[in-house]
Amino acid sequence: MLKYAVEGQQNERLLVFVNGAGVSKWMWRYQKSFAAEYKCIFFDLPGHGDNSNIDFSSIEEVSHQITQLIEKESISGQAVVIGHSIGAQITLDLMKSYRNYLTKAVIISGLNHPLKTLRRLVKPTIALSMPLIKSKSFAKMQFKQFGLPQIWFEDYYQDSLKISRTTLTNISLSNLSFDFSQTVADLPVLILVGEQEKSIMKKSAYKTASFLPNSQLLMIKSAGHGIPYEQPEQFNDLLNGFLDLII
Repeated sequence: MLKYAVEGQQNERLLVFVNGAGVSKWMWRYQKSFAAEYKCIFFDLPGHGDNSNIDFSSIEEVSHQITQLIEKESISGQAVVIGHSIGAQITLDLMKSYRNYLTKAVIISGLNHPLKTLRRLVKPTIALSMPLIKSKSFAKMQFKQFGLPQIWFEDYYQDSLKISRTTLTNISLSNLSFDFSQTVADLPVLILVGEQEKSIMKKSAYKTASFLPNSQLLMIKSAGHGIPYEQPEQFNDLLNGFLDLII
């Protein structure tokens, strides 16, 4: 089972936070306050941080691992799952394959558009970039693309040293192959996308919403790909409001 951290142990309702690729559970630092009211699970994806000893294999495998966490930590056997980037794709896969484990879901910047052409470039690109992974200069260039707070660089750099070629390859192929096109009508879903995201991410958000009749899609001004840490106050307010909705 994945290693994970629990905060707000005394609370009954469970929130599961699923980070994006290339970062770890520390990306949710601004969301730790939710542990005052909810039991919160934070964990690193396979191949990342505390779980770097397990290579990432597939979105489907991580979805199954999350159901194991919910079974172990939730009184009701259900949780609200909040996913960012590939974590959003994992959350969508949970909706598709394990709907009964979810009470609500939050999708943040989730690509939902298969890119077959780019898939062919994954292995040669990673082969070229792997020798650079341990370079701090290269890490700083990659770090800027995430839009992370500068004070988090050392966390990012130390975690980047742990990611294997297998993990990078499998995550990239999974991300570029992902396609959610199954109607899930009975689940409340909040879909967020940054105003400064690439057009394909905005199109993905609208596509995802089209299959989720009980969803709300919001575009966040002045935000790119990292809404939870780029606009933490607004994100937390939106999440609080969504969690308070009666279902």
